[in-house]
Amino acid sequence: MTAIRDLRQYIDHLTDTLGEDEVRVVDGAHWNLEIGCITELLAEAEGPALLFDNIPGYPAGRRVLTNFMGTAARTAVALGLPPDSAKLDIVRAWQNISKRIEPVPPVEVATGPVLENVLEGDDVDLTVFPTPRWHDEDGGRYIGTACMVLARDPDTGWVNAGTYRCCVQDKDRLSVWMLGNRHAREIATKYWDRGLACPIAVVVGQDPILSTAAAMAAPAGVSEYDLAGGLRGEGVEVLYPPDSDIPVPAHAEIVIEGEMPPLSEESVLEGPFGEWTGYYTHSGQETVVRVKRILHRDDPIILGAPPMIPTVPAGDQAVPLYSASVTWDHLENSGVQNIQGVWAYARQLMIVVSIKQTGAGDAMHALLAAAGRKRTGGMERYFVVVDEDIDITDINHVLWAVFTRVDPANSLHLVRTPTTAIDPMLSPKQRAEGDLSMGIVLIDACKPFAWKDEFPAANRFSDAYRARTRERWATALGL
Repeated sequence: MTAIRDLRQYIDHLTDTLGEDEVRVVDGAHWNLEIGCITELLAEAEGPALLFDNIPGYPAGRRVLTNFMGTAARTAVALGLPPDSAKLDIVRAWQNISKRIEPVPPVEVATGPVLENVLEGDDVDLTVFPTPRWHDEDGGRYIGTACMVLARDPDTGWVNAGTYRCCVQDKDRLSVWMLGNRHAREIATKYWDRGLACPIAVVVGQDPILSTAAAMAAPAGVSEYDLAGGLRGEGVEVLYPPDSDIPVPAHAEIVIEGEMPPLSEESVLEGPFGEWTGYYTHSGQETVVRVKRILHRDDPIILGAPPMIPTVPAGDQAVPLYSASVTWDHLENSGVQNIQGVWAYARQLMIVVSIKQTGAGDAMHALLAAAGRKRTGGMERYFVVVDEDIDITDINHVLWAVFTRVDPANSLHLVRTPTTAIDPMLSPKQRAEGDLSMGIVLIDACKPFAWKDEFPAANRFSDAYRARTRERWATALGL
C-alpha cells in the first residue's frame, strides 16, 4: 500500500494515477448551499473529486475538498490498489488487509505542517474557514463531516478517534453530536463524572487512510491511529501541541483543540442536519467544545463528506467497503461455506451476499449469520442472499434476483433488532420511551435448492462474449 501521509499528497496521487481531470478545481462557488449542491450533482453523475477555491468572502487558498472517495477507482487509489480494480476485488483486498493487519503505533515528531499557523486567545476564530452550509434545512455550518474527533481515556491513556458531525456555533464554540453508545461519549462521561471537562481535538482534513480508520469503530482500547499505521505499513506521524496530551496528525490541514464540559454546565441547540439516511432527524441540546486553540496549514483544506440520499451511486465508498468486508469475515467465522462475495448498498442499509449453494439450508445460514454481524445501534435493514450467477455489485442484477427468485410467502423473514437515534422510522413515542428498535428483513433470493438445476436458464450473454464485444466496438460505440 502506498503510504499517503496527507490530503494534498492524496490529491496529487489521484491526478497522477487517474489523470488531471480526476480532481476538478471549482472557483467562486458560495459556501452557503452552492458548494453542497454542486457536490451532490457531481456525486450523482459519478463525477470527479471537487476542490473548491476562491470562495466568496474568503481569501484564495481557503479550500474545500468533496467527493474524495466517491467512486470505486478513487477508493482503490486511496487504499493503494490498482485504479481499475473490480469492486469485489477491492472488498477482497480490504478483507485480506484487515485479516493480517498488524497495528503500528504512531510516530511522535517535534513539528509538522499543521503548526504553520497557531491561533490562540483572542485570535481563536472558527469563522476564518469557509465552512459550507451543506443543505437548505441545516441548522448551521458543519465543518466536521469527514473529521476525526480525538479523545484520551483518563484511566488507560487510550487515544480514540471517531467521526461525528461538528457544527460551528460561534468564533470559539463548536458543537459535537455523539451517540450515547460511541467510545468518545464513554470517554467524555468519565471526565464529567469527575466534575471535569473532557479535553478534545477535532481534525478537519486528513488523508483517506486516517478517515477510513476513524470510521471503522475499532474495539475499545485499540487506537484508530494504530489501525491506520497498520494499513499504511508505517506509523502515522503525530505531534503533541503545547500543554496537550492528545496527539494530533502532524500533516493535518486543521486541528481544533478545546474542552467539552458536561451538558449540565453548557450545551447548545444542535441540528437539524441532513444525515446519511437522506433525512433530517435529530436536533436537540448537545455537547459544546470550548475552543482554546486552532492549528492549521497555510492555505488549509476542509475535507467534506456531506451526507446525501444513500442511493446516490457515487456516495462515500469507504463505509460500504468496511461493512462488506467485516460481514464477509463474520460469515466465514460463522461457518458459512462457498461465499462468492459480499456487497453493501445505500452505505450499509442493505447487505447482499452471494453464495454457491451445496445444501438446502445454505441460504438461511448465510442470512442468519449476516444479520448476526449487525452492529449494535447500526441501521442495516435488509439482508439479501443470492446465487453465484448474480453480480452483487450491480443493483439491477440484485433486484432481478429479488423480483424473480423470491416467494414472498416463504422467502421473507422479519426480525427486530436495535437501531440508531437517526433512524427516520423511529416514532415520537419510541424516542420518548427510549425504544431504539426496528425490524430487519432477511430475503432468500436464491434458486430453490431442491430444483435449482431445473431453474429456467437466463437469457443473458456470457461475460466472456460481452467482454469481446465491448473490446471490438469500444471506439465506434463508446463502450
